[in-house]
Amino acid sequence: MWINKRLGELDDPKHLARNVAEVGHWGNGDYEITVHDSKDLEYIMSLVKQTL
Repeated sequence: MWINKRLGELDDPKHLARNVAEVGHWGNGDYEITVHDSKDLEYIMSLVKQTL
């Protein structure tokens, strides 16, 4: 999934979001998140909430 925040605006201390600002992609925003473990879902939702 892509997070619609500009590079440098996302507070991600676990560094789960990938910088895709200079990479072609189909989503909006400068961050990409891939869910590898369901244990991270609560943290990922906190990243998504930063876009609201």
